[in-house]
Amino acid sequence: KYFFGTATEKWPQDKAIKRFKLPTGEVISCILWNNLFFITGTDIVRSLTFRFHAFGRPVTNPKKFEEGIFSDLRNLKPGTDARLEEPKSELLDMLYKNNCIRTQKKQKVFFWY
Repeated sequence: KYFFGTATEKWPQDKAIKRFKLPTGEVISCILWNNLFFITGTDIVRSLTFRFHAFGRPVTNPKKFEEGIFSDLRNLKPGTDARLEEPKSELLDMLYKNNCIRTQKKQKVFFWY
């Protein structure tokens, strides 16, 4: 509940990622990159899936749910709401190695605020 509001505070200087483990066992991450904070689309899906479950509305069709969220995220504009990363960029490589994203294809990484 508090991770989204406090994740960017008291940031350890030697870390690029601050993680929060959900009760489901999945992890969501806040990423610090070039003095900006980001969250991935994958982590947005994970957090919303958990929130729906916590409010007694478990997701019955995870694939459709994920597709709907990513469809909405496509409306967020690079430069304003997100940063568009080229395939296998240094940032995507780090996110992939740390299990924050599933693929290193060209994708948006979303500003935390």
